[in-house]
Formats: sequence, structure tokens, C-alpha cells
Amino acid sequence: MIEVRESGPEDVIYADAASRLIDSVADEYDIARRTPGWLAAKIKKRHAALAVEHGELVGFGYWSAWEHDSFVSHSGLVVRPDRMGRGLGGRLKDVLYHSTRRQLPEATMMSLSTSPQVMKINQSLGFEVVPLDRLTSDPAFWAGCATCRNFADVRARGEKCCCQGLILTPERARKHVRENS
Repeated sequence: MIEVRESGPEDVIYADAASRLIDSVADEYDIARRTPGWLAAKIKKRHAALAVEHGELVGFGYWSAWEHDSFVSHSGLVVRPDRMGRGLGGRLKDVLYHSTRRQLPEATMMSLSTSPQVMKINQSLGFEVVPLDRLTSDPAFWAGCATCRNFADVRARGEKCCCQGLILTPERARKHVRENS
């Protein structure tokens, strides 16, 4: 049985495993790499979702607030390859969605991804594909792209990012809930 849940301070023990899990898929899925210390802070603040099986981390994701809590990014959504195909990505995203809705109900959620699976999960929750300029303009958010394997090539072409941008406004989220209830 795989437990999927919001993180808490006691879960900082999973920070190293989360960093290694992100690193293991970063080259294939264009995901920003994060240090264990950076992820430990997210885990401790309940800004992460964990998938744990027999005490071992098999899936992870986290969220961050930007522009004075007006935007929230869902990032680092990863599932260990041998556990893919079991719906864990969707379950992790659901935890991130409810965590951010509970803590920052009026924030616009956003996501950057090249993963078809993540795109499908986001769109099932009501996210819409948008140009990157509809996402936060916070330079700290975009600095996170520097650890992506495509960063140098993208910047050399004069582009901001190679990912697809998606957002879910609070109004659209409420409408999506009403339509799917």
C-alpha cells in the first residue's frame, strides 16, 4: 500500500530521497533540480506531497508561493519509474492542489512542464495552457529554471523557457469544481 499525503516537519527525513528522485528524472523531464536542504524547508512547512511505501519515498511534489502569495507553483512532481502507471502522479497533484487551496485560496496556481502526464493531470483539474507571460514575473521563480538541462540552449535562443505554462485561477477552479460535482 502506498500512502500519499501532505508533508509535515517529521518528514524532513525524506529530503535526500526527494532530491535524488528529482535528479533521477531531471534529464528526461526537464525538471529543476533542488538540494536536500531546499526541499527539507518545503517539507517542513507542509508545502510538499509525499508518496511513501514501506517507509521509502516513491513519489514527491512541492509548491511555492510567488508575488506576495498571488501565484503558487506546483513543481518537482515525480514518481519513481518502477511505480509509474498506478495513478500516483494524480494523487500527489491532488494533495498539492488541496494544500495550496487551503493555505492560499485566492492564489492563481501555475505549472511549467514538458511532461505529457503532468499536462494531462493539470488539465483534468481545470488548468489551462497559457503563454509564459501569464505566469508570475517574479525573477526568483524564473531563476529556478537555471538548473534545467535545457537552460543554456533556451537562453541562447533568446527564449524564457522550453516548458508549457499552465494556470488555474481561483475563479476557474471554483467553476471546475461546480461543473464536476
